[in-house]
Amino acid sequence: MREEYGRKSRQSAGGGTRGSHSKRSIFRRTVFLMAVCGVLMFIPLFWKLWNIAIVNHDYYQQLATKQQTLDLSVSSSRGNIYDRNGNVLAMSATVYNLILSPNDLEKSVSKKDFTDEEGNLDQAAYEAAVAAKQDQMVRDLMALVPGLDEERVDTQVHATKYSYREIKKNIEEEEAQAIREYITENKTSAYLYLTPGTKRYYPYSGLAAQALGFVNDEGGAYGIEAAYNDVLEGTAGRVVTTKTGAGTQMYNAYSDFVDAIDGYDLTLTIDATIQSYLEKTIEEGIQDYDVRNGAFAIAMDPNTGAVLGIASSPDFDPNNYSKILDDMLNGKMDENTQAIYEQLKADNPENLTDAELMAQAESQAYSQAVMSQWRSKAIDDTYEPGSTFKALVLAAALEEGVVSESDTFYCSGSVKIADHTIHCSKVTGHGSQTLAEAVGNSCNPAFIAIGQRLGIDLFYDYFEAFGMKEKTGIDLPGEGKGVVWEREDMIPTDLAVASFGQRFNVTPLQMIRGFAAVINGGNLVKPYVVQSISTKDGTVVQNTETEVVRQVVSQETSQRATDILEQVVSKGTGRNAYVAGYRIGGKTGSSETGETGRTIVSFMGFAPADDPQVIVLLAYDKPQESATNPKESTTGVYISGGNMAAPKAGPLIAQILDYMGVEKKYNADESAAVDVNTPKVTGMTVADAKKALDKKNLKYRTVGEGESITAQLPAAGASVPGGSTVVLYLGDAVPEESGTVPDVVGMSYEGAKKRLEEAGFFMRASGVSVYYSNTTTASDQSILGGETAAMGTVVDVQFSNIVEDGAVDSR
Repeated sequence: MREEYGRKSRQSAGGGTRGSHSKRSIFRRTVFLMAVCGVLMFIPLFWKLWNIAIVNHDYYQQLATKQQTLDLSVSSSRGNIYDRNGNVLAMSATVYNLILSPNDLEKSVSKKDFTDEEGNLDQAAYEAAVAAKQDQMVRDLMALVPGLDEERVDTQVHATKYSYREIKKNIEEEEAQAIREYITENKTSAYLYLTPGTKRYYPYSGLAAQALGFVNDEGGAYGIEAAYNDVLEGTAGRVVTTKTGAGTQMYNAYSDFVDAIDGYDLTLTIDATIQSYLEKTIEEGIQDYDVRNGAFAIAMDPNTGAVLGIASSPDFDPNNYSKILDDMLNGKMDENTQAIYEQLKADNPENLTDAELMAQAESQAYSQAVMSQWRSKAIDDTYEPGSTFKALVLAAALEEGVVSESDTFYCSGSVKIADHTIHCSKVTGHGSQTLAEAVGNSCNPAFIAIGQRLGIDLFYDYFEAFGMKEKTGIDLPGEGKGVVWEREDMIPTDLAVASFGQRFNVTPLQMIRGFAAVINGGNLVKPYVVQSISTKDGTVVQNTETEVVRQVVSQETSQRATDILEQVVSKGTGRNAYVAGYRIGGKTGSSETGETGRTIVSFMGFAPADDPQVIVLLAYDKPQESATNPKESTTGVYISGGNMAAPKAGPLIAQILDYMGVEKKYNADESAAVDVNTPKVTGMTVADAKKALDKKNLKYRTVGEGESITAQLPAAGASVPGGSTVVLYLGDAVPEESGTVPDVVGMSYEGAKKRLEEAGFFMRASGVSVYYSNTTTASDQSILGGETAAMGTVVDVQFSNIVEDGAVDSR
C-alpha cells in the first residue's frame, strides 16, 4: 500500500512538474509572440513617425503652417508722378481683388448633414448638395460682378483642389461695397473674400503718354514708370495670423505684422501746360498737312537740359494702354493684316486654315500697331535732321575761324562733288550772298563750301563734340542712337551732304541738345525729365542738377551764331515762324529720306533770341504728296519745313513764352499793329472822333448821314489791332448784330484786311515779319469763311511765304 501510494504520489508530483513547465512554456511563447507581433505592428508606425518627424519634417511643418496660418500680402502704395508745378500725372488708388477658395467652398457643405446615426455617409446626396452650392455661387458671381466670363467662372468654382482663384482684379470701391454686403449677408467669408490692391491712374489720360509709360502686372513696363520702377514701387508688407478650421482669421500673440513701405514720388521737369501745347500743335499739323507717318515735338530749357515737354504721335492712353486710339494707326493695322495674311498664306508649312492664318495675321498686325503707339519718335527713333543741322556747322566754322560774317558765297543752283551733282533748293541759284544770307536762304552749295573749309577731320571733331555719335543719357528708357559714318569711311561726297544735314541719322534728342549748345553759350548739357525724388511727406531725397558734358564752342561764337539764326526768322526761310513782340531765332529743315514720297519737315526754334529760355524742335513725318504736284501736300501746302513746321512752331513758341510770363518787346514797326482799346466816340462829331481815333492809331469810315455819331463798331473798350478801321454810324444808321465771315485764305495782307473790315470784322495778322511781300498770303484764319460771328469780332489770320529750305540732294 505504502509503496503504491508512494508511486502515485511521485507520479502525481512528476505530472505537476510537467504541467507547470508546460504552462510556463506557453506563457513564454505567448509573450514572445505578442512582443514580436507588437514590434512588427509598430514598425510601420515608427517608420511613419520617423518619416513625418525627421525625414519630411520641413514639408509637414510647412503644411501644418499653411493649414493653421493665414499669410496675406499688404500692397505698398506706388509713388505719384507730378509735373513741375505739382499737377498729378500718375497716381495710385486702392482697388480690390475678389478671391475664391474652391476647396473651402466644397468644405462648407458639412458631411455630418448627410451621415446617418450609424455613421454612413450618403455620398450621392452630399455630392448633389456640393454641386448645388457651386452652381449657386456661379450664378451669384455672374449677377454680382458685371462683365465676367461665365465659362471661366464655372471652371474656377469647380477647381476644388485649389484654395486660391482670382475672380476679378482692380474692383473699384463702389462695386467692392456691393460685394462686401453680399459676403456679409450670405456668410461666405470662409471661401469668398476681397483683398486690397492698387491701380495706376493717369488723370490727364494720354498727356505725355510715351514719356510716362504705363504699369502692368509686373510693374513699370514703359517710360518713366519703367526707368524708375524700383524707386516708385516701394516694398509690400505682410500680415501673418492664425486661423480656425473654418478659415476665420484670429489675431493673437502669434500674429505678425510687417508694414508696407510706400514708393517715392517723382517730380518731373515736364510742364503739363507746355506738354498740351506741343500735343495740340502736332495734331493740328497732322490734319492741316495730311501727315501720314506721325510727328514729334520737344521743348527744352537750353541752358539746363530740363525737358519741358516731349510729344510723339501716334500716342495712347496709359489708362488703357492696349487700346489703339489713333485712326490712322488703325487704318495701317488693317492694311498690315491683309499683307501679313497674304505672306502667311504663301508660306504655310503647317497647312493652317484660312481662318487660322487670318487670326495669326490679325495678332501680328495688332502687336506691331500697339508697339508703334508705345514707341516715342522723339526718344527711340532716328531721322535725317536736314537743314536744322546747318546751325551746328555754322557754329563749328565760326569757332575755327574758317568763315566770318563778311564772307560771301556764290550759288548757281548746284555744285558738283566728284561724280555727283548736288542741287540747291532754289534751282536758279541764290547768286552772291553773305554768310547770314546763306544761312537765311538755307543754301546747300554755300554750306558745302563751309564744310569743305572745315575738312573731314575738323568736321568730324565737331560732329562728335556736339554729341551726334553718343546717346544723350536722358533718364528715359529706350533711347535710340544715330547712324553715322565712321571717320575713316568719310569721303568728300559724304562731307558735302553731311554739311546740310542729310544721309546720316540722329535722334531728335541728340539734335535738340546739339542745337542748344549753339545758342546757350556753347555748352553741351545732359537732358533730363526727373527733377526730384521725394518721400510721401515731401522730403527730397534726390535732386537733379544741370550737368554740362563739355563746352563745344565759345560764348562769343555762340552769340555770333545766335544773331545769324535770329535773322533766319526775321528775313530767311524761317520767317513763317515770326511772331510780333518776340525775338525768335531758328532754322528750318526738310529731309528727303530716300523713301519715295517721304519728307520730314522740321523747325528748330528758340526764344528770346537775346536770352534763350526755351528751345523747341517740331517735325512732321511724311506730309502726303499731291497726285498732281509732288511738291505740295494734298492740302495744297508746299512741302518744306519753312511752310509747314515754321508756321506751327512760331505760335507754339510764343504761346510757351506767354505762359512763362516773358514780356513782349515790340519794335517800331510792330508797335503800330499792337492791340489797342477803342475809345468812346458816340455823341461826338466826326471831326472830334477822328482826333480820338488818331491817338489810338485807328482809322475810320462812316455809314449813314448826320452831324453826330450815334453808334460805333466795335464798341468802346474793345481790343483791336492798331491800324484797324472803326465803323462810325451817323443819323438813323445802326450796326447789324452778326454777319458772315468772308474767306480770306490765299489773299494778300491788304486784300484780307480790307475784305474783313468791309464785312464788319477786324483782322489780327501773324506769321511773318514782312506782310507786304508779293509771296505773302493768308494761310489760315481763326474763324472759317462762311461762319457767322458777332459784328466787330477780331479774326486772327495767319500769313506765310512759300519758302524752300535746302531739301534737295540729287546724288
